[in-house]
Amino acid sequence: MRVTLVNGVKNLIRTKKRLLWLCGGVLVWLLIVFLTQKPYLHQNVAVVENASVIKRQTVQSEYHNQDVLVTQKLQLSLLTGKLRRHQCTIKNKYYQSQATSVCYHTHDLVILSNTRKLQNLTLISPKRDTILLILFGIVLGCLLGLFKEHGARAWLSASLNCLLFILLLQLATKLHNQHILFLVIIFTWLATPLTLTLVFGYSRQTLIASVATLISTFLAVGLSTVVLITTQSQGIHYETLDYGIQPFQTIFLAETLLGVLGACMDETTDITATVYQLLKEQPQITYKQLLSSGMNVGREIIGPLINILFYLFLAELLPIIVLYLRNGNTLQFALSRTMTLGYTQTVISALGIVLAVPLTAFLAAYWLRGKRQCGI
Repeated sequence: MRVTLVNGVKNLIRTKKRLLWLCGGVLVWLLIVFLTQKPYLHQNVAVVENASVIKRQTVQSEYHNQDVLVTQKLQLSLLTGKLRRHQCTIKNKYYQSQATSVCYHTHDLVILSNTRKLQNLTLISPKRDTILLILFGIVLGCLLGLFKEHGARAWLSASLNCLLFILLLQLATKLHNQHILFLVIIFTWLATPLTLTLVFGYSRQTLIASVATLISTFLAVGLSTVVLITTQSQGIHYETLDYGIQPFQTIFLAETLLGVLGACMDETTDITATVYQLLKEQPQITYKQLLSSGMNVGREIIGPLINILFYLFLAELLPIIVLYLRNGNTLQFALSRTMTLGYTQTVISALGIVLAVPLTAFLAAYWLRGKRQCGI
């Protein structure tokens, strides 16, 4: 009876702690909603009360692609801005494919031009942040409600990485993209230990994962750069980068470095955590057994991790391939113009993943085994 009572009290305490973390997440989410919605209070934001189609027209491009141009009549009710509580009617034209235009529906939120006269109002864009904030709130609630401090660490690490990346973009813009690769290298050196410290805390696990991640990342990118320079990047179309941002090769290497960093960090943390947990449960395990276990974990996750990267690449590639094919290009030409950069990045990431396995297994087995023997 006493044991049951004690267990009940412990469960109650755990439930209360989980609820406290969940309430903390809700408060953080409300604060973020307030900060992100405050700028809109001075803009003309409206809700679509009614949307009706008044005209349809079939159009054809110079490549004989057919589309339908649709004209809508939107009845809007302004929610914020100097014209709030007023109503107006605006026409909106969009193509049925919606490649470069938007179809509005009833209850959609839209951003209008910032003017004080109803007759001068024009549509700017849909207000998309509402659904993003809802999804963010769900994710944050799950992280804090289910994983408590571990979820808070994950959220904090993502937030700090986002702030660092925004700072990187601001500096790169001010420097006219002349030193973007150098800035990405600095970002890599800062983000890796920061992220892993928040995940593992200040421990030897952090040191192992950080060293393994950085070495495997820069080794993979460095070897790949040597190959690209030696072969003069034959068959790689840097000019097909999105929006034609220059300098092509530097931008390509910078985004490749970030991709390899994420893949290697994922793997090194898995191997390090597994080896640490194994050593914690079996303190008498030998160095060779730890090394073998780390290698086995790496072999198991190499395949799925590389395939995940390839699937992400294909998912991003699908719309542009369809666009090439719709404009009368052959499949061979479409693939040659769209796949070279993404495929090369996937191969470089795969190289980093392969290099990270033996390196992480060795460092984890050597340093963690030494930690146990020294009684640290």
